[in-house]
Amino acid sequence: MIGKVLSFVVLVVMMVLGILLGSLNPTSVPFDYYFDQRHIPLSILLSLSFISGLLLAGFFIILQVVHLKWTNHKLNKQIKKQSNEIIELKKKVHTEQEKSVTTELIVSPVKPD
Repeated sequence: MIGKVLSFVVLVVMMVLGILLGSLNPTSVPFDYYFDQRHIPLSILLSLSFISGLLLAGFFIILQVVHLKWTNHKLNKQIKKQSNEIIELKKKVHTEQEKSVTTELIVSPVKPD
C-alpha cells in the first residue's frame, strides 16, 4: 500500500516538473538529424531525450534481469541434480552398510556361553 502511494507521489512530482520544464523553456531550437533539420520546442526535446533515456535504461535492466533469471534457473537445475545424486549416494551407502552387517552376522555367529 505504501509503495503504491509513494509511486503515485513520485508520478505527480514528475508531472509537475514536466509542466514546469515546458513552461520555462518555450523557445524553439534546431534539431539536426541525418536527413533533415527541424525546429522543436526545447521542452519537448528535453522530454523526448529523458523518455528515450528511460526506455534505453529499462531495456538494459530487463536484459540483465533476464540473464540473471536464466543463470538462476541453470543453478537451480544443477542444485536439483546434485541433490538427487546425494540421495542416491546415501541410499547406496545405507545399502552397503546393511550388506556388511548381514555378512558379519553370517560369518561370525554368536557363541553360546
